[in-house]
Amino acid sequence: MALVVVAVCVSLYSLPHAHARSADGFGRMERLLNSLRGSAESSAALGELRGAGEASAAHPLEKRQIYDRSCKGVYDRSLFNKLEHVCDDCYNLYRTSFVYSSCRENCYSNLVFRQCMEDLLLMDVFDEYAKAVQVVGRKK
Repeated sequence: MALVVVAVCVSLYSLPHAHARSADGFGRMERLLNSLRGSAESSAALGELRGAGEASAAHPLEKRQIYDRSCKGVYDRSLFNKLEHVCDDCYNLYRTSFVYSSCRENCYSNLVFRQCMEDLLLMDVFDEYAKAVQVVGRKK
């Protein structure tokens, strides 16, 4: 019985800190997204027009179509899936479509991806993910 009381006290003590971490992360992500939105909105309209013309000329099921076209490195499905999971989990955390698209920009080499890694508490394996970004995003 005493063990249960200790466990409950420890969990109640840690809950306010967990909530504050989440709120802090949300505030940082909002500031980051707001700073990126201004520059992205003007280029997004051009990208939509350009993308519509390319889609009709290209085969609809290109090998790299589901991934960012800026990824010019090694096409490794397992690395892409690993990087995709970070962006998917970050979207599930914030439920903002801008997070979903910004996380993948420049072949995952951006501040939103790094912020997602931090907010998902993945910084202990950041070097592993950074190497994956370098492999799939290597410029020719």
